[in-house]
Amino acid sequence: MFKVKGNYPYPILLENTVDYKNSIIKARYLYQGLKNGHNIKIECHINNDEIKKLIQDKKVCYAVQIESPNAMYRHMFEFYDENEISITLKNDEVIDYIDIGLALLVKEDINDYQNIDFVDAYKDIKMKVNKNEVLAVCQSVRKVIILEDEVLKEVHSIFNLQKDSERNNITYDPNYDRILIRVPEEIGTYYLASKGNKEKIIILNSIIFTPILTSIINDMKDAEEEFVNRLWFKTLINKINEMIKEQSITKEEAFNNPYETAQALLKNISVESINGLKQLLENQEGDDE
Repeated sequence: MFKVKGNYPYPILLENTVDYKNSIIKARYLYQGLKNGHNIKIECHINNDEIKKLIQDKKVCYAVQIESPNAMYRHMFEFYDENEISITLKNDEVIDYIDIGLALLVKEDINDYQNIDFVDAYKDIKMKVNKNEVLAVCQSVRKVIILEDEVLKEVHSIFNLQKDSERNNITYDPNYDRILIRVPEEIGTYYLASKGNKEKIIILNSIIFTPILTSIINDMKDAEEEFVNRLWFKTLINKINEMIKEQSITKEEAFNNPYETAQALLKNISVESINGLKQLLENQEGDDE
């Protein structure tokens, strides 16, 4: 994140007047949870015409830095029009919360930087501000992720698949609103590339999700207090209750047969994946002919 209290060798525009007599920068962060992602809009106000001119001339830009530590996501976005500061993130890019910071970033060297509103200590002093240095900064904020009800209506949506370049196996972590599945980077890349192929993605979902969901269901009855407030837990309880009603079985039966329950919740994905594999092999044999 950009540092508000950093030691800068030149005047910095802040939310309060420090290096400037009257000039300030203010930001309002607006977060909205979407069905398939998250939107962040920022309303920025600057009351210094000389700095506004630098932005207009594209010598300085609005820089928005977003981090989601639990998803190991970090990215910086640049804008020149304050009315266009809007960022949409995918569901699999963020987990639990995001940190948002706004600054003004210098895009080309400013050799004789002056401002009529400098405090007396900087009055009549010309200084150089180098490219990629910060000219103004706002206090960063943390926004808790809000997932719309639709996001977790389907069992597949309780999972969040994440690539990990340092991993050579598949692991899962239930300590988030969605169950975090970490996979080796090569597998994650292949998974994303396969989303346009129905047979491939069904097979991959079966291989990845079925054993994890079986394990989760097996642990749910003994860890209810630990996970009761997690959205994935609420989703599974609702889905299991629906299944119990449809199949006229007891709750005990559902939890005593976690593999069968996982199969039912994933709509018999293992059978479907085998049929998909059969179709892929048949198509491959046809191509060989």
